[in-house]
Amino acid sequence: MRGARHDSERYTGGVILSSAGRHWRGLSAELRSHGVGEIPSYVASFTQIAVLIRGASVVLRRSGGIRQRTVGIQGTIGLCPMGVHEDSTYVMHDIDEMLHIYLTPVPFAALAKHTSGDFSAASVRNDAGFHDPLIETIAGEILGELQLETSCGDILIETLADALAVRLLNNYSSLNLNPFPVTRGSRGLDPRRLQRVVEYIRANLAKEITVEELAAAASLSRFHFSRMFKASTGQSPSRFIGQQRLHLAKSLLVAGKSIADVAHICRFSSESNFVRSFRRATGRTPGQYRSLVRDRSVPVSSSS
Repeated sequence: MRGARHDSERYTGGVILSSAGRHWRGLSAELRSHGVGEIPSYVASFTQIAVLIRGASVVLRRSGGIRQRTVGIQGTIGLCPMGVHEDSTYVMHDIDEMLHIYLTPVPFAALAKHTSGDFSAASVRNDAGFHDPLIETIAGEILGELQLETSCGDILIETLADALAVRLLNNYSSLNLNPFPVTRGSRGLDPRRLQRVVEYIRANLAKEITVEELAAAASLSRFHFSRMFKASTGQSPSRFIGQQRLHLAKSLLVAGKSIADVAHICRFSSESNFVRSFRRATGRTPGQYRSLVRDRSVPVSSSS
């Protein structure tokens, strides 16, 4: 996401991890360290959420007409809405690890489309120094995908971007409303809808799959689909797709495809990331798995 890179140019701290090249949708992210010093002023291109991951922080901030001195511990959150002018930011204490999330306007536009409401990133409050268990959980999932790429990372991140937008509008905006109230005992998809979704996934495993496409297959809003799919299957759409692509990877390896080709077909950004993910899922490298199955004539579906 080019805009996210422009926003991040203001930072002087070192980049530890970045989503650049991952083909994420709805947001991008960086894990950074920050040394003592001033961060240049700028106008935010995206809605930014900063979550302190490790260490402590003391930050002086003048932004959008507010002045703040924020003392941070693990999980402390800061928001900077799209379009807000950050006049000055001064880091008074070295920050070991901070996750910067750059949320695009896309989830907000999708909310407006599916609800006919006037939902805009501009309504998000400019604030810092608070904690929110849900945002911290979402940040943890984003960080996990940064640390170890999966074959379903793009759809996982897209779902998390939608969840972030809803959370910000519900709890941290001038609108003070929830466009999608959560109800207990969410019903699942009926068998016909679920079958259509599963068939679509299996027919498109080697292609980009979006939440919007899956929701359309089920004739639902993207903001209701994920919850109903999980109620039906016990798995999130991203986890289900990840398992299906793992089975596909195993079959392709046994069929003689190169590891690089399998990585590409299964939607990984690099061969090395595929190898790490495959080993974590199976306990073996792709090459070891292929040799084991061929030597022992173990069926693909029954091998670990």
